[in-house]
Amino acid sequence: MNELEKILNINFPKDTRLSFATNSSHKVKKNTIFFGLPGTNNHGSKFCKDAIDLGAALAVHNDPKYKTFDKNIFYVEDLDKKIVSFLDALYDVDINSNNFFAFTGTNGKTTAAYLCHQLLTSMNYDSIYIGTLGIQYNNNDINKSFSLKTTPDIFELYEIIQSLNFGLDSISICIEISSHALDQGRLKGVGWLNSTSILNITSDHMEYHKNIDRYKAAKFEIFKFQSSLKLIDDESYKYSDSYDFLKNVDYKLSVISKENIFSDIFYKIREISLKKTIFEIFINKSPNGYGKNGKKKFKFSCNIFPEFNIHNLVFAICSIGVDEFVENQTNDLNFLKLPKGRVEIIKNIPSNVIIDYAHNPRAVSHLLKGIKKYYDNLVVVMGCGGDRDKSKRAKMLSAAIKSSSKIFFTSDNSRSEDFELIFEDAIKNNDIENVVKIKDRKEAIIHASKRISKNDCLVILGKGHEQTQEEKDEIKFFSDHEVVNEIYK
Repeated sequence: MNELEKILNINFPKDTRLSFATNSSHKVKKNTIFFGLPGTNNHGSKFCKDAIDLGAALAVHNDPKYKTFDKNIFYVEDLDKKIVSFLDALYDVDINSNNFFAFTGTNGKTTAAYLCHQLLTSMNYDSIYIGTLGIQYNNNDINKSFSLKTTPDIFELYEIIQSLNFGLDSISICIEISSHALDQGRLKGVGWLNSTSILNITSDHMEYHKNIDRYKAAKFEIFKFQSSLKLIDDESYKYSDSYDFLKNVDYKLSVISKENIFSDIFYKIREISLKKTIFEIFINKSPNGYGKNGKKKFKFSCNIFPEFNIHNLVFAICSIGVDEFVENQTNDLNFLKLPKGRVEIIKNIPSNVIIDYAHNPRAVSHLLKGIKKYYDNLVVVMGCGGDRDKSKRAKMLSAAIKSSSKIFFTSDNSRSEDFELIFEDAIKNNDIENVVKIKDRKEAIIHASKRISKNDCLVILGKGHEQTQEEKDEIKFFSDHEVVNEIYK
């Protein structure tokens, strides 16, 4: 038996060659081994025969109820416990030799992970960002071909590392981990993470999690990974007593706050504007994995705004470790850039336009409150996603109404739902005197752009970096950026 056969404890058919592994029949190609594993709705064994028909060399599963006489389909006991060992051997990649910096949160995980990636790259570490935007190795272009999910599954993660490793012994991996991924255990088998972070927790994705308690529990799953550095914001820390497993972890949570000067890590914004921000980080209690003990203070300058993005940046800095920075002088971080579509001020146009991904009540509220003081009026374009949490729609519109002078409510991936019904959900118990409904998103942006004066700002919410619009099971190209460029070209 070769090494791969020994790991699975099966004998491969003669002349079997394997070079790729997946749990998605849609990814099957020559020399593929397909893994049929339990899914959210179905067991993957259901797709074993399809995988073979599509050209897979082998299919393995752990479903004792599934029966077949196909000589290329195998039942493997304890298959889930063998996946990482198998993938290590198949790709000649030691997954746990890499340095993982993992972020979850209702808002901010894309920004925190992306800023962490930039910081590591600036320090001459080889780094990969993995998340909503796609995959980025060091300063190369972002690649969106590996996964359509915020967090890839374990098979996709190996595929990414194997394709980008270039023979390196280890890479820093800055990764977003969504509540769906945590609930589904997509990265089960990764043994050690350098740092794990919860940035914040508010209600979201209730169409999947069903209630806020299950959503919170999914977020706290990130601390079940082995990691010496566990960071959490002070608001989310209040929920930690509900999770008994945290009482027995080897390394305790370190709390980050901008309100409590006595927290483990406290940060203070000294100055903030559209062009310059100065902030300080105070280490009151050194987290595990940091260097020398004792209180420390670090000062930083950057051009990141508004305040909530400094929160995300502090998590990125602390995930790496403040000992990578210098005390008693200002650490210059002006090279940092926010991800595309995150509080993105569109440059080289005659009007003030910001594009942002905000698509839940807290994100909408924080963004608009954070930027309104810089402008006379905010004119907002926004919508609510179809086939998603209906309970947040009215709250999103309410948050926008409170901080803007005019709102153009429009389509935002209505999917299978009717736009008019989405609008009806959004306006419930809201004063809509300053709300205009325009279904066509391009038309809504055009109309909104005509309502801003020199010192006003047009804020386009919900899609950020996205380049598609989904309606009635049809996906079409659509970019908020392209529409803005057409208006001002």
